[in-house]
Amino acid sequence: MPIKNHDFHGIDPKRKVLYRNFHDIRGTVYLVEISRNALKVFILLFPNFEIPDIFLSEIMPEKKAQKLMTDSNNMFEELISKFYVKYGKLQIAGFHGQQPDPRRHITVSPTS
Repeated sequence: MPIKNHDFHGIDPKRKVLYRNFHDIRGTVYLVEISRNALKVFILLFPNFEIPDIFLSEIMPEKKAQKLMTDSNNMFEELISKFYVKYGKLQIAGFHGQQPDPRRHITVSPTS
């Protein structure tokens, strides 16, 4: 979708759209667009597709997006199921916030 202030948001106007569909994200239906250019992946959520100037976005490097897609079995629907909106910003489980490191799991065994 064409966006007016694409430079302000850092969104490439010549990006290639990989996926676009409607999804229910925690009770709100959004038009989800996943697109990319040579270096970055753009994830845009439009609450009202008739007003494309109002949207939530996440811009990430290609490598990070590839890892998220691999973790989602290369299925856009599975990736989108990890989306949630918190404080008016798009959040992605596995990308925002730290996941617990399994190597740092400490077990306590009772001593006899």
